[in-house]
Amino acid sequence: MNNQMKMFVPAVVFAALASASAWANNSDTAQPLEKIAPYPQAEKGMKRQVITLTPQQDESTLKVELLIGQTLNVDCNQHRLGGTLETKTLEGWAMTIMSLITSPLRYQP
Repeated sequence: MNNQMKMFVPAVVFAALASASAWANNSDTAQPLEKIAPYPQAEKGMKRQVITLTPQQDESTLKVELLIGQTLNVDCNQHRLGGTLETKTLEGWAMTIMSLITSPLRYQP
């Protein structure tokens, strides 16, 4: 049992230090969104979401899939949320802004 304790204590200490280190790195490097890029404020009734990805060696082979939807209390009929994504590029930043332009909710009885 003494050998098990000798292995257990260093493992717990290492795990505690590793998690504290990761937490410290995240809080120190976090910057306000306005300093990263001049994204416009969300319109009334909308919510601004920013996706930050870690840099990769060959980003041309990677994709990001967006699943856009709406949470509603509805009946048992089929409901569809239609709309289009409007894409704009931020001047001087080479970043893309996507806005969801929705049409009214449709249902099929």
